[in-house]
Amino acid sequence: MQKLSSITRLKLKSRFQNLRNSLRKAIKAFPRKEGYTFPPHPARLFPLPTQYILENKNSLLVSPKSSRELTKFENRKRFLILRENQGNVYHSVKYRRPTNDRRARHHRPGDLVKMRNYIQFLTTPTVDTPGTTLLLHFDNKRYLIGNIAEGTQRACVQGKIGLMKVGEVFMTGKVDWASTGGMLGMILTLADATSTSREAQFQHESAKMQKKGALAAKPEKAFLNIHGGENLTHLLATARRFVFRNGMPLYTNEYRPDREQRTNWNPSWSDDNIKVWAMAIKSEKKAKRHGKRRHDEISGDSPDGSLAEKSQDLLLKEARELQDREDNKHQIRKSVVSSMFDSDWKLDTLHSMKLKDVRMPAAIFIRDSDGKIQRYQGPKPGGVQEVPDIEVLTRKPWPGALVESLPPTKPSTSSVSYIIKNYPQRGKFNAKEAERLNVKRGADYQTLVSGRSVIATDGTTVTPEQVLGEGKEGTGVAILEVPDVSYIKGLLAREEWKSEEVMAGVELVIWILGPGVLADPSVQKFMEEHKKFTHIVSSQDNSPNYLAFSSAAAQAIRLHLLDSERFPIPSFSNASQPPSQPVPYLKAKLGKTMLLEPKFEIQDEKCIPYLDTEQVVKEADPEVLALANEARKEIMSPEYQAKLDEVQKDIPCKDAEVITLGTGSALPSKYRNVSATLLRIPEYGNYLFDAGENTLGQMRRVFGKDLPGVLSNLKAIWISHLHADHHLGTASVIKAWHEETSKNEATRNNKLAIASDHGMIHWLTEYSEVEHYGFERLELIEMTPAVNNLYEEFTPAQTEAFGLSSIQACQVSHCHGALAVAFNFPNGFKVAYSGDCRPSQDFVRIGQGATLLIHEATFDDELQGDAIAKKHSTTSEAMNIGKGMGARRILLTHFSQRYQKIPVMDSEVTDQVAIVAFDYMKVKISDFSKIAAFRPALLKLYEEKE
Repeated sequence: MQKLSSITRLKLKSRFQNLRNSLRKAIKAFPRKEGYTFPPHPARLFPLPTQYILENKNSLLVSPKSSRELTKFENRKRFLILRENQGNVYHSVKYRRPTNDRRARHHRPGDLVKMRNYIQFLTTPTVDTPGTTLLLHFDNKRYLIGNIAEGTQRACVQGKIGLMKVGEVFMTGKVDWASTGGMLGMILTLADATSTSREAQFQHESAKMQKKGALAAKPEKAFLNIHGGENLTHLLATARRFVFRNGMPLYTNEYRPDREQRTNWNPSWSDDNIKVWAMAIKSEKKAKRHGKRRHDEISGDSPDGSLAEKSQDLLLKEARELQDREDNKHQIRKSVVSSMFDSDWKLDTLHSMKLKDVRMPAAIFIRDSDGKIQRYQGPKPGGVQEVPDIEVLTRKPWPGALVESLPPTKPSTSSVSYIIKNYPQRGKFNAKEAERLNVKRGADYQTLVSGRSVIATDGTTVTPEQVLGEGKEGTGVAILEVPDVSYIKGLLAREEWKSEEVMAGVELVIWILGPGVLADPSVQKFMEEHKKFTHIVSSQDNSPNYLAFSSAAAQAIRLHLLDSERFPIPSFSNASQPPSQPVPYLKAKLGKTMLLEPKFEIQDEKCIPYLDTEQVVKEADPEVLALANEARKEIMSPEYQAKLDEVQKDIPCKDAEVITLGTGSALPSKYRNVSATLLRIPEYGNYLFDAGENTLGQMRRVFGKDLPGVLSNLKAIWISHLHADHHLGTASVIKAWHEETSKNEATRNNKLAIASDHGMIHWLTEYSEVEHYGFERLELIEMTPAVNNLYEEFTPAQTEAFGLSSIQACQVSHCHGALAVAFNFPNGFKVAYSGDCRPSQDFVRIGQGATLLIHEATFDDELQGDAIAKKHSTTSEAMNIGKGMGARRILLTHFSQRYQKIPVMDSEVTDQVAIVAFDYMKVKISDFSKIAAFRPALLKLYEEKE
């Protein structure tokens, strides 16, 4: 057997995965062989195509890159590893403690550890944050529990919640967009932050080691585990075309009702800090059918004959085969997710292939006569001209994007809840008593502390109970999500409530309840019968619609003081209906903290107060208000109005209104949400250009009680490209439209047009297998790339349904599949939308004569280098596009979240007017000049902000 002198020499291509439940069938006995060093307990091997995982009696660990990440065996001295591509050759290496701060400190569960830990509410239900998110805090690790709904990431930014140490996410409830809509954005942010931190750590260590004349080791990758219900892995895998990160391996662990085979009360999952019991609950509600039924389902016959005629053995065999097929499908999905987050793919790698085999659109290169790589300029696949038979160089897509389709699935109605407990704390070791019992000092003391008996020097057996004081049961919390009343019976009937082993130490029950569930007598009765627990309820029924994003709301109020017509105050309410009689629960509040160890305690003093809107008004700068008052006087004068009427008398649809729902780039920030712009045209309907995360929440803030009418009149959504900040709010907007229009007979059969690149259309199609969100009512318009002209002419029937006469798009320089677009209406109104891009003459061409140009201006002119490097536009570049088009009105948006600066714009009444967008702004085409008149007040306001 080969021994390794250093653990850094082990370069295994294996990855850490929690396979305790999903891979039990794959366990093979680990044979003992003469001459090999083995741990005191038999280890077992989990074989996978590229992963080898060892499990022993206590726990399992695997190494992504080095053995420092392997689980220790009980003797803490040696590990057993199957090295890839070397057959059954096993290596042993010495134990070394991990040095990565993000990893849990190794200690045996049950050691006497006085670790302070608590659980805190990061979000409670509002229109900004529709889900409930909890943070379980340990000094060495963080756990997110509950919903990762849209708006969660922005709430963390607002609350200055650091997420760098998050290693586990426990999703509660169903796997649908309402519960998981913020998950993909959160993962991307965590991966980027982790990668940046890891690189900074490496640079710091390199500098230190260089002084010593040595090389620094690359820091190990931190990983993220996401636990949840059925279809969690499938949901993540649907994002493979637009999510790729290689800085943070990600793994999923699904809990399903049909997989629960509990023969004991061992936890579903555990680490060095906590033990977790997952409870997957089935709904008692019958699932609705969507789509056509097969003939055999209608007739009641099965393909192989009546079920009654089948033997029990045959039924069991078929069930096993079905289970094996499902397991294979699930492994395919897990493999796709693994390729999305733990791949060695690099952007700058070029591959040789025949030109005819290149999949467009793609960047194509050739080598010239000197062997230098140059851009290929000849005929391309998909064009009019025949392509030559030559070898070219091109980049291959990242591995996940090569998977054309996923194994089919169907929406699941199961909901997951958890019971989470700290480890018991052993009593204090009595050294005097151990000495009296003739226990040898040193290793035997440690053995007794770890819970095992020893043989004393006089030959007697000494047990831990003889030398350890009274221990303390670890404090626990149950987090129970009940989406609707159909889950109540299944949850309350769980055997866990009767298990002393599971419930010992549980002090707190946190309820995450859907509408109407809180009033159910069964829930109230359960709380009354279990008064020994502290019950806290988070529900739409008892949570006020406070302003969760207080910084953005305060800014909106300041803008409202300048111009109340164009800057509305976001709709909100801090009032909550008090209960008519005493209730057996506490109400969840933002920031509410429950200390678990060393002693259970409710800490209401950490609750975050609601935004004091009156105080924001009182603190308004008098100089800013004076400038705004001058602007109001100017735009109300008859001379100004006459001049304005003259210059815009030929503009069609002057009453069309633009609502800027999200005006920031890349990530949601305290002051700006990510991209979304709504256009309301009285004659035709409402049109949404991009829908970044939490677009629906922004709409609810802007329109309040008027939102149902706005949704009912929504005709089309355009998605410019597949970057997360432009489309992760699409599914929730579609579902809200579907639910609203389904209420009315007149709108029940309406369609909603979705126009975008193939990738977005494919994602909507795949996601429809996870949730019924109205996909069957969509009119999908795939803008298939041609040479440089994408055109969709509408039929009279389509124009009647969607209000558009045509859509024209062009490819732009930003990312794969990025498109700019022009929407044309029958009355001559035309809107051109850039999405994200460098300045494009093709866009100028298709946008000629636009009534309105909406163009990104991510960077100020002084940061043009950044704009070029990141394939965005500056303020002046966007203005020049507008001039080239002859656009009558220009709206600049998508500003960098790092550089909060108001571009200097002309405030004169002219034939072409440009303004800057702010979140929640509502401006008619005829009022662009009026907004521009407030430029001095706006500059002064943001001067104070800076």
